[in-house]
Amino acid sequence: MLYELEFSDREWTEVLRDQTELRYSTEETMDYARELLAATLGSKADLDARIESMLQNWDMGRLSLIDKNILRFACAEILFFPGIPGKVIINEALEIANKYSSMDAGRLINGLLDRFAKEIRTAEM
Repeated sequence: MLYELEFSDREWTEVLRDQTELRYSTEETMDYARELLAATLGSKADLDARIESMLQNWDMGRLSLIDKNILRFACAEILFFPGIPGKVIINEALEIANKYSSMDAGRLINGLLDRFAKEIRTAEM
């Protein structure tokens, strides 16, 4: 959904509805997707600033759009969904990266999210 919204003038709620209907999502899945998408979009500038601050010798503009969006939603989950363990969030992000991104993306995403989670959730990690 985040990827589609980069190229669309449609409202995020419309994209959410279409994407969840395509997948015959349960009400629980739709609710979670709505909360996560709203949190990610509502704090996109802050998330991008946090991600960029963690990049060493790298520029946000060099990240693929897929990798940026994986990092955005995973960082939003770490920040706004404390009931989900950080390791679970990171593993899910890695699965998505392994499926939809480059071979090298997993290592970058794992490193950044692990660092971010440790900074945000010091007691958990």
